[in-house]
Amino acid sequence: MSNPLPLGGVRVLDLTWVVSGPQGSRVLADLGAEVLKIEAPGRGDQTRRTQGMYIYFNRNKLGISLNMASEEGRGVFRELVAVSDVVMENFSAHVMERWGFGYQGLRAINPTIVYVSMPGFGHSGPYQEYQSNGPTIQALSGQSFMIGRAGMPAAGWGYSYMDHTAGYYGAMAVLQALYYRNRTGRGQFVDLAQYETACNLMGVNILDFTVNGRSQRRADMPAGNRSLYPPGAPHGVYQCKGEDRWCAIAVFSEEEWAAFRRALGDPAWAREAKFATLEARLASQEELDKHVEAWTSGLTHKEVMDRLQAVGVAAGMVQDPQQRAEEDPQLRARGHIVELEDPAGRTVRVDSLPMTVSALAHDDYRLAPQSGEHNQHIYGQLLGMPEEQVQGLAQRGVC
Repeated sequence: MSNPLPLGGVRVLDLTWVVSGPQGSRVLADLGAEVLKIEAPGRGDQTRRTQGMYIYFNRNKLGISLNMASEEGRGVFRELVAVSDVVMENFSAHVMERWGFGYQGLRAINPTIVYVSMPGFGHSGPYQEYQSNGPTIQALSGQSFMIGRAGMPAAGWGYSYMDHTAGYYGAMAVLQALYYRNRTGRGQFVDLAQYETACNLMGVNILDFTVNGRSQRRADMPAGNRSLYPPGAPHGVYQCKGEDRWCAIAVFSEEEWAAFRRALGDPAWAREAKFATLEARLASQEELDKHVEAWTSGLTHKEVMDRLQAVGVAAGMVQDPQQRAEEDPQLRARGHIVELEDPAGRTVRVDSLPMTVSALAHDDYRLAPQSGEHNQHIYGQLLGMPEEQVQGLAQRGVC
């Protein structure tokens, strides 16, 4: 039976690991590509030690083990390349070349292959051999410089969001290369530097510096969650009733301010001249925030959100993981949270793609594979190896 999903019929050899690469190949798997997750036998992806991460980034994939450090393993990989459409990896630059699988080596095996390489700094430039991870990329791209309070060390987020950005660009790279191949019959090499995907998020700041001379040093940034460009007031995250309950509120225009006042019952303080215009409110933000929080602290964070949204003011309650996974009516209505069953029979909740695709039903999702789970299927059925040959590979530590 043919695969009816958008990327049905596309086979991806996924040598990626940790987050950035697996994020990209997971998008392709969600859209129907046959993604073969390739791991070193006996070791596997390091995110297996944090099982939730491995399940999240590797669902819908098939799992095979293969020792790429051995000549016999590389011989098996050559056979896989010959019958595949895409190779993805996020090793340091030139690892694949040292194995004989740079783009020219892959093209010699399969002239139409799409090869997406995702090292931290790409395959050229003075940093190409540097090691990287999310926090270092965040620092170099200027994001750490932008975050944190004046007089305090540059701050990060405590999580590698840059890996996600690179992953989505990796998926886009595959899609454009496949489209190009379908038009021309030629494969493509994509040199995707994770550093540059992070810099893309900072494009506005680079433009602001080159045009206006503003460096946006942290000392120049607003405190808390206030908006600098464009300016807004009230704009921030305000404490609500209950322990550690908050709601984000953003008011920019005078129309929104009038609606905000109506939601609060148009209190006397809101009619004072110091709050009459945006410029006046920006000059009196400290006092304004105290008034707003006096109102929000008497309501639950959902009540604040619902009352403001009812009059057209942007507001969103700060949700914890339990609320998002189990209680959010919007995500439930759109089927965004998918329930899967792990090998132990436990129910696992994962996010689906952040879009609805008419050809993709959420009940098509599969749990992430065990290491080498599909060795017999891929080596036996796809490559045509007899069972005893596959067993021999396993005994010699090749798979």
